[in-house]
Amino acid sequence: MKPINKMRDATSQPLTSGKLPGELLARLISQYRTPEDPSVIVQPKYGFDAAAVLLGEETLLVKSDPITLATDGAAQYLVAVNANDIACMGGIPRWLTVVALLPEGKTTPATVELLFSDLREACVEASVALIGGHTEITLGVDRPLLVGTMLGVPGPTGLLRPGEASPGDELYVTKWIGIEGTALLGHDCGTELAALGEDVIERAKLLLRDPGVSVVPDALASLASGVVTALHDPTEGGIATAVHELAEASSLGALVEHDSIPVREETRLICDQLSIDPLGLLSSGALLIAVKPGTGEKLRETLETAGIPVTRIGRLTHIAHGIQLVVGDETVQLRRYDSDEITRVL
Repeated sequence: MKPINKMRDATSQPLTSGKLPGELLARLISQYRTPEDPSVIVQPKYGFDAAAVLLGEETLLVKSDPITLATDGAAQYLVAVNANDIACMGGIPRWLTVVALLPEGKTTPATVELLFSDLREACVEASVALIGGHTEITLGVDRPLLVGTMLGVPGPTGLLRPGEASPGDELYVTKWIGIEGTALLGHDCGTELAALGEDVIERAKLLLRDPGVSVVPDALASLASGVVTALHDPTEGGIATAVHELAEASSLGALVEHDSIPVREETRLICDQLSIDPLGLLSSGALLIAVKPGTGEKLRETLETAGIPVTRIGRLTHIAHGIQLVVGDETVQLRRYDSDEITRVL
């Protein structure tokens, strides 16, 4: 049993920026759960990124997520990351509310108008209605902070409940990891990246638009294959943390092959230059997929028909095996990045 003074020391230490540590978040969700409501059919749990509520005979999907690091393209990031988690539950994003907290002394009527214009453009592009929210000038912030709540409905394949994966399910990822983080670093770290050349920096910036950070098409195409058991959108903490969250949502372990994980050249170059790990870098734009054993080719055919590249990166295992990464001939524990690698730079 730990001495009381050591326990107090542990709980009084400041937390680092980024997500709450997984163990802490899981405990808090469990310990402070509100009384059961039978209309809530997907309850809060670590690794569950959206909720589902029954309204009569209809199901409503609900997701909240902030944008705290981006300034350029913040509206597009906000719409995409919230829509992505709706899509990962088999849903169609429909309605969005936004809370915008804007910095004192830096916000003008023109900058607010640009934000509203960007939000409208991003919502129209995603076929989402912007239905309300709140905007204010806020003390103590040095950049715009946007918090979105996305509402959606189940898509053509119905609700995909989190936590339904099984041992032996194969893990795939669409496109490339680190797309979101690479685009952000290209926009915000020009000086630090100058040695790589303007071409690399410009290519990184363009990733926000092509391939973009939305995985709604990836999710819809994956679900159409009929072989998916779980979907997860890798955001803060990158693909490494996403594997932890997907596996732990189903009380499983995982075995991931490092050399199979798809990484763009721009991402490798920028991560090497900044001495950060692409596996822990913001990765909206990639979709982590679990499929039934032996059905990977069906998934690949369906996604490639939709023009979406996909790569097998590993498989799910029994929880006793832990979350492991194969690097060459060595197998190590796969690190979980509660603080995204980008926070070490920005």
